[in-house]
Amino acid sequence: MAVTARDVARKANVSPATVSLVFRNKPGVGVETREHVMAVAQELGYAYSSSPNPNNKTATLQFVIYKGGERVVGNTPFFEGLARGITDEAYRLGYHHMVTTYFYASQDDREQLLAIHNTKPAGIVLLATEMRARDVPQFERLGAPVVLLDSWFPTKTLDAVVIDNQRAMWNATQYLVNRGHRRIGYLKANSTIRNFLERHDGYQQAMRSLVGRDVDTRPLTVRLGTTEEEAHDDMAAWLAQRDDAKAGPLPTAFVADNDWLAAGVMRALQEAGLRVPQDVSLIGVDDLPVCTQVTPQLTTMAVPNERMGAIATRRLVDLLREGYDDTLRIATLPKIIQRASVASVGCCAL
Repeated sequence: MAVTARDVARKANVSPATVSLVFRNKPGVGVETREHVMAVAQELGYAYSSSPNPNNKTATLQFVIYKGGERVVGNTPFFEGLARGITDEAYRLGYHHMVTTYFYASQDDREQLLAIHNTKPAGIVLLATEMRARDVPQFERLGAPVVLLDSWFPTKTLDAVVIDNQRAMWNATQYLVNRGHRRIGYLKANSTIRNFLERHDGYQQAMRSLVGRDVDTRPLTVRLGTTEEEAHDDMAAWLAQRDDAKAGPLPTAFVADNDWLAAGVMRALQEAGLRVPQDVSLIGVDDLPVCTQVTPQLTTMAVPNERMGAIATRRLVDLLREGYDDTLRIATLPKIIQRASVASVGCCAL
Protein backbone atom coordinates (compact mmCIF):
# COMPACT_ATOMS: atom_id res chain seq x y z
CA MET A 1 0.00 0.00 0.00
CA ALA A 2 1.35 3.44 -0.96
CA VAL A 3 2.54 5.71 1.82
CA THR A 4 0.27 8.73 2.28
CA ALA A 5 0.72 12.20 3.76
CA ARG A 6 -1.28 11.03 6.78
CA ASP A 7 1.22 8.22 7.32
CA VAL A 8 4.01 10.79 7.35
CA ALA A 9 2.05 12.99 9.76
CA ARG A 10 1.42 10.09 12.12
CA LYS A 11 5.08 9.01 12.12
CA ALA A 12 6.36 12.57 12.50
CA ASN A 13 3.78 13.34 15.22
CA VAL A 14 2.47 16.38 13.37
CA SER A 15 -0.85 17.20 11.73
CA PRO A 16 -1.59 16.35 8.08
CA ALA A 17 -1.94 20.08 7.46
CA THR A 18 1.64 20.60 8.62
CA VAL A 19 2.84 17.93 6.18
CA SER A 20 0.91 19.69 3.43
CA LEU A 21 2.53 23.03 4.29
CA VAL A 22 5.98 21.46 4.23
CA PHE A 23 5.62 19.84 0.83
CA ARG A 24 3.96 22.85 -0.72
CA ASN A 25 6.78 24.99 0.66
CA LYS A 26 4.36 27.23 2.51
CA PRO A 27 5.19 29.42 5.53
CA GLY A 28 4.00 28.63 9.04
CA VAL A 29 6.31 25.70 9.82
CA GLY A 30 9.55 26.02 11.78
CA VAL A 31 12.87 24.96 10.28
CA GLU A 32 13.35 22.01 12.66
CA THR A 33 9.82 20.72 12.09
CA ARG A 34 10.19 21.11 8.33
CA GLU A 35 13.44 19.13 8.32
CA HIS A 36 11.96 16.47 10.61
CA VAL A 37 8.95 15.98 8.30
CA MET A 38 11.21 15.75 5.24
CA ALA A 39 13.39 13.16 6.99
CA VAL A 40 10.41 11.05 8.01
CA ALA A 41 9.00 11.23 4.49
CA GLN A 42 12.29 10.03 3.07
CA GLU A 43 12.47 7.22 5.64
CA LEU A 44 8.98 6.02 4.74
CA GLY A 45 9.54 6.37 1.02
CA TYR A 46 6.81 8.92 0.60
CA ALA A 47 6.70 10.09 -3.01
CA TYR A 48 5.24 13.57 -3.01
CA SER A 49 3.55 14.71 -6.19
CA SER A 50 2.90 18.42 -6.11
CA SER A 51 -0.69 19.45 -6.47
CA PRO A 52 -1.73 22.18 -8.85
CA ASN A 53 -1.18 25.66 -7.51
CA PRO A 54 -4.38 26.39 -5.57
CA ASN A 55 -4.13 30.06 -6.54
CA ASN A 56 -3.99 29.15 -10.24
CA LYS A 57 -7.32 29.48 -11.99
CA THR A 58 -6.48 26.39 -14.04
CA ALA A 59 -6.41 24.21 -10.89
CA THR A 60 -9.16 21.59 -10.80
CA LEU A 61 -11.61 21.08 -7.96
CA GLN A 62 -13.58 17.86 -7.98
CA PHE A 63 -17.04 17.05 -6.63
CA VAL A 64 -17.31 13.31 -6.03
CA ILE A 65 -20.84 11.95 -5.58
CA TYR A 66 -20.64 8.65 -3.71
CA LYS A 67 -23.50 6.24 -4.34
CA GLY A 68 -23.43 3.46 -1.78
CA GLY A 69 -26.64 1.68 -2.67
CA GLU A 70 -29.00 3.32 -0.14
CA ARG A 71 -31.15 4.81 -2.95
CA VAL A 72 -31.11 8.20 -1.27
CA VAL A 73 -28.65 10.12 -3.45
CA GLY A 74 -30.09 10.83 -6.89
CA ASN A 75 -30.94 13.47 -9.44
CA THR A 76 -33.29 15.27 -7.06
CA PRO A 77 -33.62 19.00 -6.41
CA PHE A 78 -31.86 18.62 -3.05
CA PHE A 79 -28.66 17.17 -4.49
CA GLU A 80 -28.88 19.38 -7.57
CA GLY A 81 -28.88 22.34 -5.16
CA LEU A 82 -25.75 21.06 -3.42
CA ALA A 83 -23.98 20.73 -6.78
CA ARG A 84 -25.10 24.19 -7.88
CA GLY A 85 -23.77 25.73 -4.68
CA ILE A 86 -20.40 24.01 -5.13
CA THR A 87 -20.00 25.04 -8.77
CA ASP A 88 -21.13 28.64 -8.29
CA GLU A 89 -18.81 29.17 -5.32
CA ALA A 90 -15.87 27.57 -7.12
CA TYR A 91 -16.33 29.96 -10.01
CA ARG A 92 -16.72 32.90 -7.66
CA LEU A 93 -13.40 32.01 -6.04
CA GLY A 94 -11.65 31.79 -9.40
CA TYR A 95 -11.66 28.02 -9.95
CA HIS A 96 -13.03 27.59 -13.43
CA HIS A 97 -12.23 23.88 -13.74
CA MET A 98 -14.86 22.02 -11.70
CA VAL A 99 -15.27 18.31 -12.36
CA THR A 100 -18.23 16.28 -11.08
CA THR A 101 -17.75 12.51 -10.79
CA TYR A 102 -20.06 9.72 -9.67
CA PHE A 103 -18.44 6.97 -7.61
CA TYR A 104 -20.45 3.72 -7.41
CA ALA A 105 -19.72 1.38 -4.51
CA SER A 106 -21.01 -1.52 -6.63
CA GLN A 107 -18.38 -0.99 -9.32
CA ASP A 108 -14.61 -1.48 -9.47
CA ASP A 109 -12.96 0.86 -6.95
CA ARG A 110 -9.55 0.91 -8.60
CA GLU A 111 -10.75 2.08 -11.98
CA GLN A 112 -12.88 4.82 -10.48
CA LEU A 113 -10.09 6.02 -8.16
CA LEU A 114 -7.65 6.04 -11.07
CA ALA A 115 -10.06 8.19 -13.07
CA ILE A 116 -10.23 10.69 -10.18
CA HIS A 117 -6.44 10.61 -9.76
CA ASN A 118 -5.93 11.31 -13.46
CA THR A 119 -7.88 14.56 -13.24
CA LYS A 120 -5.20 15.74 -10.76
CA PRO A 121 -7.66 17.56 -8.49
CA ALA A 122 -6.26 20.23 -6.20
CA GLY A 123 -9.03 19.36 -3.74
CA ILE A 124 -12.14 17.22 -3.42
CA VAL A 125 -15.63 17.87 -2.06
CA LEU A 126 -16.93 14.40 -1.25
CA LEU A 127 -20.68 13.84 -0.99
CA ALA A 128 -20.79 11.44 1.94
CA THR A 129 -24.56 10.98 2.34
CA GLU A 130 -24.44 7.24 1.60
CA MET A 131 -20.91 6.58 2.89
CA ARG A 132 -19.60 4.66 5.88
CA ALA A 133 -16.36 5.53 7.68
CA ARG A 134 -14.65 2.53 6.04
CA ASP A 135 -15.30 4.05 2.60
CA VAL A 136 -13.32 7.24 3.26
CA PRO A 137 -9.61 6.20 3.37
CA GLN A 138 -9.45 5.41 -0.36
CA PHE A 139 -10.20 9.07 -1.07
CA GLU A 140 -7.74 10.33 1.54
CA ARG A 141 -4.99 8.34 -0.18
CA LEU A 142 -5.47 10.37 -3.36
CA GLY A 143 -3.30 13.00 -1.69
CA ALA A 144 -5.63 15.99 -2.17
CA PRO A 145 -7.46 17.79 0.66
CA VAL A 146 -10.98 16.42 1.19
CA VAL A 147 -14.06 18.14 2.63
CA LEU A 148 -17.04 15.92 3.41
CA LEU A 149 -20.53 17.11 2.52
CA ASP A 150 -23.84 15.98 4.05
CA SER A 151 -22.31 13.51 6.51
CA TRP A 152 -19.41 13.10 8.94
CA PHE A 153 -17.63 10.35 10.84
CA PRO A 154 -16.34 10.51 14.42
CA THR A 155 -13.31 8.41 13.50
CA LYS A 156 -12.21 10.76 10.71
CA THR A 157 -10.39 14.07 11.15
CA LEU A 158 -11.82 15.61 8.01
CA ASP A 159 -13.70 18.87 7.66
CA ALA A 160 -17.42 18.40 7.06
CA VAL A 161 -20.45 20.52 6.19
CA VAL A 162 -23.63 18.87 7.44
CA ILE A 163 -27.26 19.41 8.49
CA ASP A 164 -28.04 19.91 12.17
CA ASN A 165 -30.48 17.01 11.99
CA GLN A 166 -31.07 16.49 15.70
CA ARG A 167 -31.90 20.11 16.40
CA ALA A 168 -34.07 20.29 13.28
CA MET A 169 -36.24 17.42 14.49
CA TRP A 170 -36.27 18.79 18.00
CA ASN A 171 -37.61 22.07 16.60
CA ALA A 172 -40.16 20.32 14.36
CA THR A 173 -41.50 18.28 17.28
CA GLN A 174 -41.66 21.33 19.52
CA TYR A 175 -43.49 23.24 16.79
CA LEU A 176 -46.19 20.55 16.77
CA VAL A 177 -46.46 20.66 20.57
CA ASN A 178 -46.88 24.43 20.41
CA ARG A 179 -49.73 23.90 17.91
CA GLY A 180 -51.51 21.75 20.51
CA HIS A 181 -50.50 18.24 19.40
CA ARG A 182 -50.12 15.76 22.24
CA ARG A 183 -49.54 12.48 20.35
CA ILE A 184 -46.73 12.80 17.78
CA GLY A 185 -45.34 9.98 15.65
CA TYR A 186 -42.28 9.61 13.46
CA LEU A 187 -42.07 8.47 9.82
CA LYS A 188 -38.66 6.82 9.44
CA ALA A 189 -37.04 5.80 6.18
CA ASN A 190 -35.77 2.24 5.98
CA SER A 191 -32.17 3.41 5.60
CA THR A 192 -29.17 3.64 7.90
CA ILE A 193 -27.62 6.83 6.54
CA ARG A 194 -26.42 9.18 9.27
CA ASN A 195 -28.89 11.96 8.39
CA PHE A 196 -31.88 9.73 9.07
CA LEU A 197 -30.37 8.22 12.22
CA GLU A 198 -29.69 11.69 13.63
CA ARG A 199 -33.18 12.92 12.76
CA HIS A 200 -34.81 10.01 14.52
CA ASP A 201 -32.57 10.62 17.52
CA GLY A 202 -33.63 14.28 17.55
CA TYR A 203 -37.29 13.25 17.63
CA GLN A 204 -36.63 10.81 20.49
CA GLN A 205 -34.73 13.46 22.46
CA ALA A 206 -37.58 15.90 21.97
CA MET A 207 -40.11 13.35 23.22
CA ARG A 208 -38.00 12.61 26.31
CA SER A 209 -37.76 16.32 27.05
CA LEU A 210 -41.55 16.53 27.21
CA VAL A 211 -41.89 14.08 30.11
CA GLY A 212 -43.98 15.69 32.85
CA ARG A 213 -45.97 17.80 30.42
CA ASP A 214 -49.43 17.08 29.08
CA VAL A 215 -47.99 15.09 26.16
CA ASP A 216 -47.96 11.38 25.34
CA THR A 217 -44.18 10.92 25.28
CA ARG A 218 -44.14 7.30 24.13
CA PRO A 219 -42.27 7.36 20.78
CA LEU A 220 -44.18 5.89 17.86
CA THR A 221 -42.05 5.15 14.80
CA VAL A 222 -43.47 3.91 11.50
CA ARG A 223 -40.78 2.45 9.23
CA LEU A 224 -41.19 3.07 5.51
CA GLY A 225 -39.39 2.59 2.21
CA THR A 226 -37.16 5.41 0.98
CA THR A 227 -39.18 6.50 -2.09
CA GLU A 228 -42.53 8.29 -2.24
CA GLU A 229 -44.26 5.23 -3.68
CA GLU A 230 -42.75 2.87 -1.11
CA ALA A 231 -43.72 5.23 1.70
CA HIS A 232 -47.29 5.32 0.36
CA ASP A 233 -47.55 1.53 0.11
CA ASP A 234 -45.94 0.87 3.50
CA MET A 235 -48.13 3.45 5.25
CA ALA A 236 -51.26 2.05 3.61
CA ALA A 237 -50.33 -1.42 4.87
CA TRP A 238 -49.60 -0.07 8.37
CA LEU A 239 -52.96 1.70 8.54
CA ALA A 240 -54.80 -1.39 7.28
CA GLN A 241 -53.38 -3.69 9.96
CA ARG A 242 -53.47 -1.19 12.81
CA ASP A 243 -55.77 -2.06 15.72
CA ASP A 244 -56.70 1.17 17.52
CA ALA A 245 -58.09 -0.80 20.47
CA LYS A 246 -54.64 -2.26 21.15
CA ALA A 247 -52.34 0.46 19.83
CA GLY A 248 -54.28 3.44 21.10
CA PRO A 249 -55.42 6.45 19.10
CA LEU A 250 -53.62 7.44 15.93
CA PRO A 251 -51.16 10.33 16.43
CA THR A 252 -52.57 13.71 15.51
CA ALA A 253 -49.25 14.58 13.83
CA PHE A 254 -46.18 12.96 12.29
CA VAL A 255 -42.71 14.28 11.54
CA ALA A 256 -41.00 12.60 8.57
CA ASP A 257 -37.38 11.92 7.62
CA ASN A 258 -37.91 13.89 4.41
CA ASP A 259 -40.51 15.39 2.09
CA TRP A 260 -40.79 12.30 -0.15
CA LEU A 261 -41.93 10.18 2.79
CA ALA A 262 -44.37 12.85 3.97
CA ALA A 263 -45.88 13.16 0.45
CA GLY A 264 -46.35 9.39 0.12
CA VAL A 265 -47.87 9.14 3.59
CA MET A 266 -50.22 12.06 2.90
CA ARG A 267 -51.70 10.18 -0.04
CA ALA A 268 -52.05 6.97 2.00
CA LEU A 269 -53.84 8.83 4.80
CA GLN A 270 -56.24 10.48 2.39
CA GLU A 271 -57.01 7.20 0.66
CA ALA A 272 -57.82 5.72 4.09
CA GLY A 273 -60.41 8.45 4.65
CA LEU A 274 -58.26 10.60 6.95
CA ARG A 275 -58.03 14.33 6.37
CA VAL A 276 -54.74 16.24 6.34
CA PRO A 277 -54.37 18.30 8.45
CA GLN A 278 -57.75 18.09 10.24
CA ASP A 279 -57.21 14.47 11.36
CA VAL A 280 -53.44 14.07 10.96
CA SER A 281 -50.81 16.79 10.50
CA LEU A 282 -47.51 16.27 8.66
CA ILE A 283 -44.06 17.91 8.58
CA GLY A 284 -41.27 16.94 6.17
CA VAL A 285 -37.63 17.90 5.72
CA ASP A 286 -35.76 19.46 2.76
CA ASP A 287 -38.34 21.84 1.16
CA LEU A 288 -38.43 20.03 -2.17
CA PRO A 289 -40.77 21.06 -5.04
CA VAL A 290 -43.10 18.19 -4.06
CA CYS A 291 -44.10 20.28 -1.02
CA THR A 292 -46.12 22.62 -3.24
CA GLN A 293 -47.33 19.89 -5.59
CA VAL A 294 -49.41 18.04 -2.98
CA THR A 295 -52.73 19.09 -1.48
CA PRO A 296 -52.59 20.48 1.12
CA GLN A 297 -49.15 21.97 0.60
CA LEU A 298 -46.58 20.47 2.93
CA THR A 299 -45.08 22.23 5.93
CA THR A 300 -41.38 21.35 6.08
CA MET A 301 -37.95 22.07 7.52
CA ALA A 302 -36.03 23.83 4.72
CA VAL A 303 -32.39 22.77 4.29
CA PRO A 304 -30.10 25.46 2.78
CA ASN A 305 -28.57 23.02 0.30
CA GLU A 306 -26.98 25.54 -2.06
CA ARG A 307 -25.38 27.31 0.89
CA MET A 308 -24.06 23.99 2.19
CA GLY A 309 -22.35 23.36 -1.15
CA ALA A 310 -20.89 26.85 -1.17
CA ILE A 311 -19.58 26.54 2.40
CA ALA A 312 -17.91 23.21 1.60
CA THR A 313 -16.18 24.72 -1.44
CA ARG A 314 -15.04 27.76 0.52
CA ARG A 315 -13.60 25.58 3.26
CA LEU A 316 -11.78 23.43 0.69
CA VAL A 317 -10.21 26.51 -0.89
CA ASP A 318 -9.20 27.80 2.56
CA LEU A 319 -7.44 24.48 3.20
CA LEU A 320 -5.65 24.70 -0.13
CA ARG A 321 -4.50 28.27 0.39
CA GLU A 322 -3.81 28.31 4.12
CA GLY A 323 -3.43 24.67 5.24
CA TYR A 324 -5.22 25.04 8.57
CA ASP A 325 -4.41 22.55 11.36
CA ASP A 326 -7.91 22.62 12.87
CA THR A 327 -10.76 20.36 11.80
CA LEU A 328 -14.22 21.91 11.45
CA ARG A 329 -17.69 20.42 11.35
CA ILE A 330 -20.09 23.12 10.18
CA ALA A 331 -23.77 22.35 10.79
CA THR A 332 -26.54 24.29 9.03
CA LEU A 333 -29.89 24.48 10.82
CA PRO A 334 -33.05 23.94 8.75
CA LYS A 335 -35.84 26.45 9.30
CA ILE A 336 -39.54 25.74 9.31
CA ILE A 337 -41.59 26.69 6.26
CA GLN A 338 -45.24 26.89 7.31
CA ARG A 339 -47.74 25.81 4.71
CA ALA A 340 -51.06 23.99 5.10
CA SER A 341 -50.34 20.46 6.37
CA VAL A 342 -50.29 21.28 10.10
CA ALA A 343 -53.44 22.10 12.04
CA SER A 344 -53.75 23.62 15.49
CA VAL A 345 -55.65 21.44 17.94
CA GLY A 346 -57.25 21.92 21.34
CA CYS A 347 -56.86 25.33 22.90
CA CYS A 348 -54.40 26.33 20.17
CA ALA A 349 -57.14 26.02 17.54
CA LEU A 350 -59.17 28.82 19.11
